[in-house]
Amino acid sequence: MLKPRYAGNIILVSSNKLLRDCIDIVLSADVPDYKVQLFSNVDEWCRVSSLYTHVRLLILCENGGVDESRALISARDCDPTIPVLVLSNSDDAASIIQAIDLGARGYVSCARDVGDLVQAVRRLINGETFVPAEAERAEPARKSMTQRQLSIIAAIRLGKTNAEIGRELGIGESTVKVHVRKIMRQLQVTNRTAIAHRSRDILLTGDYPIPGCDTRSKITPADFDLKTLEPAGRPPSA
Repeated sequence: MLKPRYAGNIILVSSNKLLRDCIDIVLSADVPDYKVQLFSNVDEWCRVSSLYTHVRLLILCENGGVDESRALISARDCDPTIPVLVLSNSDDAASIIQAIDLGARGYVSCARDVGDLVQAVRRLINGETFVPAEAERAEPARKSMTQRQLSIIAAIRLGKTNAEIGRELGIGESTVKVHVRKIMRQLQVTNRTAIAHRSRDILLTGDYPIPGCDTRSKITPADFDLKTLEPAGRPPSA
């Protein structure tokens, strides 16, 4: 029997040892040309990353939420040239798009079949992406925002309260709340922090009047602290 040729390393990061071992067995069988290197957290990987060559993919498997986002940011900071595949417990469109916004090249929910994981791994190794249909279906909502809604989104990202937004736009606080609820439905999210996460690429594509500004302005990455995952200055109100 011919021994598989060595094509490079796949880095697998997960705090769950059983999950690490199971994924290692699957990938060793389905992509045998690649050596799977196991790590329990991103910091452990980053400390020794310079010792590994020909790293073709990093698979990040955490529990979702803020910890997952921070781990993704750390992995990207460690080596932005390595494509990252997120394997997550979350399967909602907001979580998927947030991961893609933070630099992931692919996303697979733990609710999916193992075949989806293998397919995602093969695509990313070949320089492609793997984005679930849930996120792709959410895209039209991002393009249907009115100028007023975009201004409110921009203000939310700057940490303004509903009362502040209302005063600066010349509308009632209750009207702002109606707009915010509609924005949440369109973006398929449930809170203001998620609006801030999801709006990153929307506001970078154009300029919109922002409450409290005399001229039309752009929101830039500097307005969103990716280390704390909150708008710079102060967090959005609940």
